[in-house]
Amino acid sequence: MSADTTQVTEFWNNVFASDSSIERPAIDDPDLQNALRHFGDVQGKRLLDIGCGKGATSLFFAQHGAEVVSVDFSEVAIENLKKFCRANNIPNIQPVLLRAQEIETIGPFDGVFGSLILHHIEPFNDFAAILRRTIAPGGKGFFIENNASSKLMLWVRKHIVGRLWITRLSDGEEFPFEPAEVEMLRAHFDVDVEYPELLYFRLISAYLFRCRMMKPFEILDNFFYRYPGFRRCSYRQYVKLS
Repeated sequence: MSADTTQVTEFWNNVFASDSSIERPAIDDPDLQNALRHFGDVQGKRLLDIGCGKGATSLFFAQHGAEVVSVDFSEVAIENLKKFCRANNIPNIQPVLLRAQEIETIGPFDGVFGSLILHHIEPFNDFAAILRRTIAPGGKGFFIENNASSKLMLWVRKHIVGRLWITRLSDGEEFPFEPAEVEMLRAHFDVDVEYPELLYFRLISAYLFRCRMMKPFEILDNFFYRYPGFRRCSYRQYVKLS
């Protein structure tokens, strides 16, 4: 394991050690409902949750009858989820300590889900091929991701976040999911990119104004969402594979 990888692992171990609580997600969570519509009936299906973290999304799919394998490279996250599943008698979640690049060894799966995980994985072109071999024929993938399409947002992230009063919440190594990486997925899958909302002006408000004036910035997001060209600048996107 490289020094950089060790540092990133330690970062996330500390995050999950500082708060080991696990909460079941809202049954009507719009992101997870969109994922469920994409996957279809998951009852009895084998579903992989990559970068499961605390395991909330794994709990959601398990509640809908999926046989969930939850993987993360943080041993703290995996141990927390194992304890929770034992304490709550949840037999259809299997937490596994595993790097994303190794998921082919435990496949195939009918569905693969990830939230804010793809942009962490390098080299991504290699991972796209691994993902194709991990998803069974006819299977699907659904990923909630950030988006590197906005040059202004990337400038703010590079020059503003982590300085002055603006806290950097990432591990320092990550970079938002790039359009070029979407194209790498297209070499192996039919890919549909959807922008469920415009998250742009509100993010600027959060960065520069400490979430003050959030309401007028939300109005701007809602107004400009109607324009497809602007919509593609949203910091949130769904990447749907079939």
